[in-house]
Amino acid sequence: MTSHGSSESPDGRDGREARGAGGPLSLDAPVGFDAPAPPGFRVTRRSRVIGHGGAVFRAAGDAVLRFEVHRGSGFVPLEVPDRVEPGVESRWAVTFGPLRPAVACRVIDVVRTETSIGFVHAALRGHPQRGFESYVVVRHPDDSVTLDIRVVWRPAAWWMRAAGPFGALALSLILRRNLRALDPVIA
Repeated sequence: MTSHGSSESPDGRDGREARGAGGPLSLDAPVGFDAPAPPGFRVTRRSRVIGHGGAVFRAAGDAVLRFEVHRGSGFVPLEVPDRVEPGVESRWAVTFGPLRPAVACRVIDVVRTETSIGFVHAALRGHPQRGFESYVVVRHPDDSVTLDIRVVWRPAAWWMRAAGPFGALALSLILRRNLRALDPVIA
């Protein structure tokens, strides 16, 4: 569940181009579902009950492993594999107001148990944020099913750094869309 990336170089920090195809991660620190945040990084968590029972758990888990949280959040797929697997990379355009930065991430780990299905991926150099995110569908003992999102991040692009607290607000809005993205799948 842990991987190490390479350190970021000064180029590619403006977010205009998301590098991929084996490019370096945006941080040189352990990446994983429970990995600690490196110094200077923020941790943002969001969770939402999305339903109850095994059928909802399986449908939502399958959708997460097909990048449906991203698709359902309004991200535009540029180069996205059909399924999440360790090592695969995805490139998306994020529509947020007048901005449409391209973002690229690499899947680091996948979990598939009787109570958890999901993945953790890390931003590649050129992503507007440095860090990693996990998207996990959890079936709880009371049979409720949640989508749990954890983001370990800090701004990388100049415009994200210049945005100051508005960067956190933008992330919050995107996470709100993420949490609702599976609604059509489980309806």
